Amino acid sequence: MKQQREEFSETSFYTNHEQRFGAVPLNQLKAELHGTVLCYPGTNLQTFSSRKSQLRKLGVSEIYFEGDSKVGNLGVAGKGCVSVVLKARIKGLSEVVALKCRRIDANRESMLRDYELQKYANSFGVGPRAIAASNDFFAMEFIDGLKIGKWYEKLRTRTSKRFLRRLIRDSLTQCLLLDLHSLDHGELSNPTKHIMIIRDAKRGELIPKTVIIDYESAGRDRKVSNLTSVAQFFFLSGYKSKKIQKILGFRYNKKKLISLLKEYKNKPEPERLEEILHYVRC
Repeated sequence: MKQQREEFSETSFYTNHEQRFGAVPLNQLKAELHGTVLCYPGTNLQTFSSRKSQLRKLGVSEIYFEGDSKVGNLGVAGKGCVSVVLKARIKGLSEVVALKCRRIDANRESMLRDYELQKYANSFGVGPRAIAASNDFFAMEFIDGLKIGKWYEKLRTRTSKRFLRRLIRDSLTQCLLLDLHSLDHGELSNPTKHIMIIRDAKRGELIPKTVIIDYESAGRDRKVSNLTSVAQFFFLSGYKSKKIQKILGFRYNKKKLISLLKEYKNKPEPERLEEILHYVRC
C-alpha cells in the first residue's frame, strides 16, 4: 500500500495552494499583469475590462494564478485549445472552484454551450458540478486528482488488482450513463486528459473513483461511443492493455471482447456492460 501511495502521488492540483500562495482579489486584477492570462493569448484592455465585469457578475472574489502550466510568469491549473483553467473563489461558496477562461482565439464564441452540456451530464450524475457561466467564463466544481493518462504512464504490474477493477468499473459505468442519455463526449477515443481519478481529501491518496471532464466537444445529436471508446483504451490499446491483463491475471480473447463491444454498441444497456465487465473479470 505504501508503494501505491508513492506511485500515484503526482497531481497538477494541490489542495493547499491557497495556503502557500494566497489569492489575488478581483479588485486587484491588473490588465498589464493578469491580462495575459484572462485574455489569453493577448492583453487587449477593452477585452480585459469586459472580462473583469463578467467575473464580478459571476460572484468571483479571488483568483489563484498558480499551477504546473505557465502563461508568461504566471501559473495556471491547465491550458487547452479552448480555454485556460484557473482556481478561484466565488462568494457564498466555501470550496475553491475551477474557472475556465475562454481563449481569445478559441474556435467558439461562448462558454455557455459547454456549461449547458455539463449541466445536462450533472442531471444524471456525471461530470464536475457546473456552477455558473458567462460568455467568456465557466465556473465548476474543482476536482482534486490525477488525469488518467498520467496515472496510466505510472501504472505498474504490482498495482492493486482490486483498485484497478473498481477504477475500470466506475469509469465504464459513467460512460454507460452518457450513452443512455445520448450525450456523446466527443473526445473519449483518447481519454487520457478527459478522465480524472479522484484524490481522497483527508488521506491525500488516489481512490478508484473517476470523473469525466471537458464537455466542450460534446453533442446530443450524434451516435454515442463513450463506453466503447474507453473500453478500447483499457483493453485494446496494445502494450498498455497487456499491462492491465497482467494486473488482472487474465488474458482475454480480443475477438470475443470486440464481439461483446459490438453487441453493446447495437444495444447500449446495463446488462451488456455487465457482460463486458464479467468477461474481463471486473
